[in-house]
Amino acid sequence: MANLTLYPATLQWAVEESDADPAALSQRRGLGQLPNWLESKEPVSVSFNKVEQLSRALHVPFGALVRSVVPQRRLEPLVQYRTVGNTSVQPSKNLQDTIDQMRFRQEWARDELLESGLDANPLVGSVRDAEQDDSLADALRSTLGFDGRSAWEGGNSSDRFRQLKERASDAGIMIMLNSQVGSTRSRKLDLQEFRGFVLIDDMAPLVFINRNDSFDGMIFTLIHEVGHVLLGTQELFDGIGGQGDRKATERAINRAVVKAVIGDEYFRRLWQEKLDAGKVPADAAESIADDFHLSALAMGIQARQFGLADEDTLKELRARMERQLQNKTAHRQEQKTQGNGNRTNASRVDTGFVRLVNAAMDGGRLAPTEGFDLVGVRSSQSYQGLIREKKLI
Repeated sequence: MANLTLYPATLQWAVEESDADPAALSQRRGLGQLPNWLESKEPVSVSFNKVEQLSRALHVPFGALVRSVVPQRRLEPLVQYRTVGNTSVQPSKNLQDTIDQMRFRQEWARDELLESGLDANPLVGSVRDAEQDDSLADALRSTLGFDGRSAWEGGNSSDRFRQLKERASDAGIMIMLNSQVGSTRSRKLDLQEFRGFVLIDDMAPLVFINRNDSFDGMIFTLIHEVGHVLLGTQELFDGIGGQGDRKATERAINRAVVKAVIGDEYFRRLWQEKLDAGKVPADAAESIADDFHLSALAMGIQARQFGLADEDTLKELRARMERQLQNKTAHRQEQKTQGNGNRTNASRVDTGFVRLVNAAMDGGRLAPTEGFDLVGVRSSQSYQGLIREKKLI
């Protein structure tokens, strides 16, 4: 395989960015020349495999390493003013790197769509005010193809999530998800830190979902983030309740999410039926959530809005959600890595985005290595497996 050109300034940036020790890295097989590369006055020629190894060792995207211009980390608006309670919280490098990767994809997609002469996506900012939850709920129903009760009852949560993901993608919203940073298994995304985020762009709006959540949790996050697309507002979603100054807006969006799936009167009737059947309020919330593939805590909050549940119910539901999260994390740690790699790759990246990359490669506008990097694969074989899974060949 042909060598790639690396630039010392970019390498120096990558080492500083990862806070790595060059001397320690040079002890790894294949990286013995790293100190020389860093001190070189000229670009250096390095094998593809060594660049890939360096990318993994530094936790720096492969594509960033081969740039001739040093990447500039911007002050990320999604996390710049993030707080928990009244305390400023620094984002993890895993979160920052995930946002950077998604912005890189979004910027490429925007340029490609503009080159194709397409118009802006009319969904972005089409709803003016989050407080108008009826309007937002109607827009969510229209965008995601909800059809009352029949659209939700029956089936399982994974099927429902895939259906919603496809509908959002068909509407021009890029839906990406992962449980880790890129393909690095050791860099798991922390569900306690964030469940998802949305990057607003009038041409290529993008939603990212933390795959470490349950399918019901991911369904709620997906609908919630599509709500932000309709409002034209960016957001890092870290839980049902929202944080800081965003709390009122987040609650309004959450109300619209539930209303889009279950109308207000129908919700009240269902809640009363559960209580009449002998369920305590927390169990009623979980039962309705199971029926509609949503979060039990979201059901409890909705009931609280209607005066049907109290703070003790919400406290119990939060405690249950925390226990479920801990059990899920422990279960994942015990599981051995198995499954279909092509299917996993395909699940992480939006179908419309893959179609756009594939067309650019076929048209000669995008080199294969750049295309592979954009969709998160390393080889032609993996790429062919990805587009087969996406049914693009």
